[in-house]
Amino acid sequence: MAKLIPKSVIILVVLVSAYLLFNTMRQNSSEDSSLFSRDPFIDAKQLGKKAGPNYQMLFPNDHFEHTEFDIEWWYLTANLVSEQNEIYGLQWTLFRFRNPSTEETNSEWGSDQLYMAHASIHSIDEHFFSEKYARRKLGNAGNNADPFTLFIDNWEWKNNIGTNNLLPASLTFDAVSESGKKIRASLNLSNNGPLVKHGEDGFSVKSPNGKHASHYYSAPFIHMTGLFEIQDKTSEDVSSFRVLGDAWYDHEWTSQLLDNDTLGWDWMSLHLDNGDKLMAFRMRLDNQNDFVTGSYISKDGALTTLSPNDISLLPITFTRVNGKDMPLAWQLSIESKNMDLSIESVKTDQWNHASIPYYEGMVSISGTQGGKGFLELTGY
Repeated sequence: MAKLIPKSVIILVVLVSAYLLFNTMRQNSSEDSSLFSRDPFIDAKQLGKKAGPNYQMLFPNDHFEHTEFDIEWWYLTANLVSEQNEIYGLQWTLFRFRNPSTEETNSEWGSDQLYMAHASIHSIDEHFFSEKYARRKLGNAGNNADPFTLFIDNWEWKNNIGTNNLLPASLTFDAVSESGKKIRASLNLSNNGPLVKHGEDGFSVKSPNGKHASHYYSAPFIHMTGLFEIQDKTSEDVSSFRVLGDAWYDHEWTSQLLDNDTLGWDWMSLHLDNGDKLMAFRMRLDNQNDFVTGSYISKDGALTTLSPNDISLLPITFTRVNGKDMPLAWQLSIESKNMDLSIESVKTDQWNHASIPYYEGMVSISGTQGGKGFLELTGY
């Protein structure tokens, strides 16, 4: 956890407590691994509810948390451009973890639901990143209804017409650069297409033997507008500018990714110039072949689920990032779509130096289609 300077004894207690809470899940995590590639629960009997094909995904109910599952995330990425025609990559994620080693009690501290959130904004020259932790019962993280809200402390996603639907919504958060600059994001999100249920009606299989799976849907047609405000560490002056662009939202929950067979995964969400959308995913497993799946979504919202026989996703070039060889250039082919894409990171160093580190950043697309998108690499 990044070292923070406490402003009061209360803040110090909260930070230390949060560290101890997450330490059980971080015990195998380091700069050489990831939470998503190690099992935080020693006793298999403590594993949560399994994702299964008979689950009926319903909205707006399934926008909310699923506390019987071990891990869940609400994940937003966006490719933005400023008034000055400068590009920005944005990520905002709320994670929920079920911690079965902690029993629910009447105490505010006795919660088995833990939260972590990441906020990241990349320009070509700078990176702003912040991380937060919370317990559910303390009331400073989770979901609220009427209207639908995701929150942790002062970071908030909120439906802005008073309903329990995901969108339209406002999103506000802040982050800090290594040089001490602060950025405040105030954003509006509108939806220009349907929600997409990946796999079989939202049941997404991620390994050859079907052992790894999740419930997974996306909102890939989000249009984002808003304001960035940047304050320098040594000045009270604030510079502000407007941004707009395309965003992609994922919501996923499972108890079947956090085991010792999981080495990590590679994920990308792509906005194609013709208006179509594409999600591709490669699961890297111990003693098993990599498992590649995806979803092709046409601009009218029609979904084509891509099985391993339908899609080829191959790393082409590895680049040294933060002492690791990372696949930052890819070749993606879909024969049925006559599609052959080259996908490359826009900026080499898009590493999130979080307590659970991983790569997340902007990519460009060329080949039979142009476009832009996001790449996530875990477990390296």
